[in-house]
Amino acid sequence: MKNELKDQEGKVFFTLEYLQDKGIFYAAWFGSYLSVEQVKQGALLFLDEIASHSTSKLMNDNRQLEGVWDEANEWLATEWMPAVIVRGLKKFAHIYSPDLYARLSAEFMQDNSQQFPEGFDLRLFDNQEDAEKWLLSED
Repeated sequence: MKNELKDQEGKVFFTLEYLQDKGIFYAAWFGSYLSVEQVKQGALLFLDEIASHSTSKLMNDNRQLEGVWDEANEWLATEWMPAVIVRGLKKFAHIYSPDLYARLSAEFMQDNSQQFPEGFDLRLFDNQEDAEKWLLSED
């Protein structure tokens, strides 16, 4: 089942789907300059959903997202990442946006993820194929 979050205008800004055949969650973000609250809404939806599936893998697709989300990065690092790690997330594949500012925010998020112990790995990718290949690998 695909979950969707919409803004006040009814436009989808986040989707989340569990791909059972691959054993991974696929999250996609849409729009320009999402608010901190929108980022939190999507992240918390994933946090709720991971508890109901036995997977340790997330593909986070930002190819259709523009703008910075640095303000949400501190919350992601201090609140969200520890919570999803406790729930079993081990591999986080982030697909870059073509937008420079969104790419910089992703790199900042990856830097923040380095504080966590071994067993949690956040990697950045330019395309879905490479991200999925890494998620499905046994490394």
